[in-house]
Amino acid sequence: MFNYALLPEKLGANNSLTSDAETPRNPRPSPSTINITTSHQTMAPLARVQIPLVAPLRPSHHAYTPLRPIALACHHASSFSTSAASHAAKQQPRARVQATKSITPVSPTPTLENLSQSHINAPISTFPAIINIPDPLPTSAPTPEKLKRLVAVGRAYLTFYKTGLKNVYHNYRASLPLRRELGLPAYLPVSPPRTTKFESLLIETPETKLGRGRFQLVRRSARDVQRMIPFTLILIICGEFTPLIVPIFGNAITPATCRVPGQVTKEREAGSKRKVLAQQALAAATGEAVPVTGSDAERAQLLELTTISSAQQASAQKVLQACAMFGLVKKHDRFLGTMLAGPVYRPRLLRHLHYLNIDDRMILDAGVDALSAEEVRIAVEERGAGDVSAMLNGAKAEAVEREWLKKWLSDRREVKE
Repeated sequence: MFNYALLPEKLGANNSLTSDAETPRNPRPSPSTINITTSHQTMAPLARVQIPLVAPLRPSHHAYTPLRPIALACHHASSFSTSAASHAAKQQPRARVQATKSITPVSPTPTLENLSQSHINAPISTFPAIINIPDPLPTSAPTPEKLKRLVAVGRAYLTFYKTGLKNVYHNYRASLPLRRELGLPAYLPVSPPRTTKFESLLIETPETKLGRGRFQLVRRSARDVQRMIPFTLILIICGEFTPLIVPIFGNAITPATCRVPGQVTKEREAGSKRKVLAQQALAAATGEAVPVTGSDAERAQLLELTTISSAQQASAQKVLQACAMFGLVKKHDRFLGTMLAGPVYRPRLLRHLHYLNIDDRMILDAGVDALSAEEVRIAVEERGAGDVSAMLNGAKAEAVEREWLKKWLSDRREVKE
């Protein structure tokens, strides 16, 4: 054991250890200078030494005690925190989330895994995913930060488009057994129904036996697959610049699962304008006034266009006008439209009316209140009333659309019965 008798020689008058500057450091003792002893007299001087065991204290600004140890004060000055809220605030990314409707549907929106005949809503994978876009920067932000945000926005769009294309693929794979039940070709993406035969609203069809959710899966997956190849080519070529190219082509090449909210809004506005122009042309031809949007007169006009006699005996101009109101054509006065009305647009209108007949029957069986907000919006647009909730948002727009759809189905039931 080291001889502790030498230790008091380094102690000053204040019973504290002197610095190395005052007393030079002794070299490492050689074996000859080490004394092994167990004498209590040798260790006695060490017992009289008072060595401070705590750090010196200093005043603190905290109110709960006048003094704080230096180590604890340094802990408070550190940026480290064990608070779960602070960690969540640091780790949670900022993202824009699409607004949700306030009215809860009676029937939940299913997924591909639990989709059954009893579901009235289409699977959630048939709708666009949520796109997370970074928050906008102030105008005074430096240029590198703006460029960094632009790159982040491009990557967010790229991820959104990839997710949409994956959903198109999985939706079509899930619809193959259902297509066989309807007698449709498995690998030729045609949308049901393909026949122009107009079934009665109260007669059950093979499509109604599937259930509305599965029927909509078959129809929407076929529609999206038709647009998948050209959109994928643009995505491969343009990459993160695809959002700059998509507005040029619009919905013609964009699957429904890859349409951003801004694109959907612009398409609805364009459809509303096409409908108004077609109504004005129809009013000029018949000498009647243009009905007010959302009125009973407008709904009666749309109901008249969905009848067999109107679709089969209407003139070429009226067929084009009806197609424009239902969103089946871009313009009611398009070039060579009258020549193509017989071979192209009249069969297209009849197939759409056949689809509305089937869809109305299935919605009547389940009730409008069972539809989700997105399904109500799509159903209203397909019946030519996409602008019935113009200038409204959220729950107010949804309530107006639900009420309009209920009146439409009530009028359809009266006409068929």
